[in-house]
Amino acid sequence: MNINSFKLAAAGVLAFTAFTGLLAPATASAALVTGNATISIDNAAFSTATGGWTVDNFFDASFNTTAITGSLAGGSSSTTNMLFPVNTNAATVSYPGNRTLQATTMDSGNTAAGQIGLSGALTMTGALGDLFPYDFKLAKFGGVWNLVTFDTSFQNTTFLQLANAVESVDGSGQLSLSGDLIFGGGMSPTTASSIFGLTWSSFLGVQIANQNLVVGHLSLTPAAVPVPAAAWMFGSGLLGLLGVSRGKSKAAA
Repeated sequence: MNINSFKLAAAGVLAFTAFTGLLAPATASAALVTGNATISIDNAAFSTATGGWTVDNFFDASFNTTAITGSLAGGSSSTTNMLFPVNTNAATVSYPGNRTLQATTMDSGNTAAGQIGLSGALTMTGALGDLFPYDFKLAKFGGVWNLVTFDTSFQNTTFLQLANAVESVDGSGQLSLSGDLIFGGGMSPTTASSIFGLTWSSFLGVQIANQNLVVGHLSLTPAAVPVPAAAWMFGSGLLGLLGVSRGKSKAAA
């Protein structure tokens, strides 16, 4: 390789290193929570905890504006890996049929405040007939993650809580969260405020012995951060420059 080609290649390597550094995550910064929550319910454990209740149908984000009833068609009977996308609206939106799209206001850098709105709805059957947990959000109360439902009559009610929760923030400032789902007990500083003084655990009569029984799992993963097209064009050009340098060095050899 002649000296000029060597200098060009070395400069290209340094520039490419700087370019890849631009693509790598920077120091974690504040950002609203994004991504998708995946929820799985173990109906055998769920039934044991609640004295016979089971989750029968899951209705995805396409049903966000639909009134959920026991006769509603189109849901999925699978309770494994149900996808609840994180809502992107900054204020709660109300729809006819007692439905709302809960806002996402939580900053990944401060999970003690705000909430994470989730799209999706469930139907349950048991001794009392049909029940419909929907318009979910994730929020912390007393340091404990709660999966909370909302409707215009009962408003905020803790549905399940996260046990063994693990949370982290990546280099792009995005939150990841996972944990086991349990019912927990009645109203306490670690549950959502309720106008009727209820949690789903107390409403369904979950016995103390079953309050910590794991009935499912939740995992929240952040949305991918796209790389700007201009950055990829710069990288491609840089690689092309290195190729030209290599060709010249072969010709000079």
